[in-house]
Formats: sequence, C-alpha cells, structure tokens
Amino acid sequence: MEREPLENSISLAQLEAVVMIVDYGSFTAAADILGISQPSLSRRISALERTLGLPVFRASGRDMVLTEIGRSIIPAGRRSLLEVAAIGSIASSTRALATGSLRIAGLPSLVGGIMPEFVGPFHRRHPGVRIEILSVEDGEQLADALRLNRADLAFGVNERIPADLIGKSLRDQQFSAVVSEETEVDPDTGLSAELLNSLTLATLPQGTSIRKITDEVYRSFKATAPRLITTTQRDALVHLSVATGGITLVPRIMASTAVIFGGKQVPLLLPASRPLGVIYRRDEYRNPAVDEFLKFL
Repeated sequence: MEREPLENSISLAQLEAVVMIVDYGSFTAAADILGISQPSLSRRISALERTLGLPVFRASGRDMVLTEIGRSIIPAGRRSLLEVAAIGSIASSTRALATGSLRIAGLPSLVGGIMPEFVGPFHRRHPGVRIEILSVEDGEQLADALRLNRADLAFGVNERIPADLIGKSLRDQQFSAVVSEETEVDPDTGLSAELLNSLTLATLPQGTSIRKITDEVYRSFKATAPRLITTTQRDALVHLSVATGGITLVPRIMASTAVIFGGKQVPLLLPASRPLGVIYRRDEYRNPAVDEFLKFL
C-alpha cells in the first residue's frame, strides 16, 4: 500500500503528479505515465491540497483545471523535479543508461517521419531508458517545450535557432507535390504554372514550415492557387489533395502515401526542402541520455 506523506510536508511525488496531469491533460493519462493507479494519483493530489489548505484543481464541466494556487506552484514544481532528475541522471549515467528517461519533442511530420529512425537504434541500445515523445505544432512551441523542461531535446527545422538553445544539423528534407491519378502532368517538366493556377491547394496555415515552402514554390512559378483548403492536420493533406482533385506540397515521406488514396507523387524539378535538426538546452548538468542520443544522429 502506498504510504501518504506527512500532512505538513510537500513531496516530490505530489509535485510530479500535478505536473504530469497538466502535461498529459488528464488524471487517467498521468497515472498511466507514472505507472500508478488513478486512485493513488488522486490521493497524492488530495494530500497536497490538505497541506496547502487550498484546492489545486477545480472541476470545469467534465475536465479538471488548475486553480490560481495550482498555476503558481507549477514553475517551482518543474524546477524541483528537474533538479532531482539531474541527480538521478548522474546515477543513471554510471549505470550505462540502464535506467532513466528521455523526453523528445517534435513537429508532427517529423515525429511520424524521420524521428523513428533515430529513436529505434537508441532504444535497442538502451532499452531501460523510458522514452516519451511529445508532438508540438510549430517552432515556437518546440523551443518552449525545451525551455519549460517538458522535453530534453527536440526535432525541428534547423533555422534561426534561439541563442539560448543548441542546434545540430541532420539533413535537408525534400518535398514533392501530390495530385490525383487522373491529373495530367508532363513527365518531363513536372509542375507548371498552368497546373498550379488551376488546382485547389490543400495546405497548412501560415506560420508552418510546410506552408512556407509551399508559398515559395508558388512564387517561383508566379502562380496563385485558385482555391484553398486549409487544415491543421498534416496527415490529412495527401488524402485531401487526392479526394478534391487538387494538389498539396509535403515532405516526400508523406507524399509516398499518395498511392494509397489513388493519387501520385510529382517530383519538384526545382529543389524544395527544409533543413532538419535536433535542438537542446545549454544545461550544465544535461541529462546523460541526451548526449548519448546525439551519438546516433
């Protein structure tokens, strides 16, 4: 049976419970990540609230949201957990990474694209290291995930790395166009201004790297899409372009799925790519798993 901490003390387990609930969005998900039962997690929160004399969460419909005191303890809780994790990481390093954890953030297209080819070999070498993968929407969220200690390293577009972070280049990721099978494309010239000016474009919102490259390709052809379908779901772009008889521009690894939906991939004769890299913090006491992971890049 789990022993409850003294009523006049705040434990790291209680702080970790709050942080995990915030990071993973629910009591159920947090309990699963921590490897404890949901009642045990609830007891940790109840014990913390008794110590504070104030509620940390309040009900909002079917969800539980942080109270004012709950929000105020999150930064200190993260710092405490990070400092203790650093001690644990040093011990893990002496055990050749037999235990420990590695939290990786990434843009959605990279989480489902190139990240597995690096995570796979690392896990095979160090199966005892717990790996958590977090998907974020853009470069700003990627940097925030590192600064707020939600991630130890991140896969992103290796452009304009903030001064407080370190970037390591991987490679350029090439893009292709996707159209429906019945769309006629000259095999010698590929895309043309006429084609781009006639097809509905399925793409992501402004501010994403995929949209930036798409806009650059259209400018290079002096073309303008006659109609636009915008979605935040990257995985929907290929299917949308084929189903609507339109076009999309995506990384080749995503474009390769076109045949599943009855579409085809059109190579870009003018190179279109984005530089990929891994970003991490300038920590004095960095998680040893980060340094080990960088060896696999």
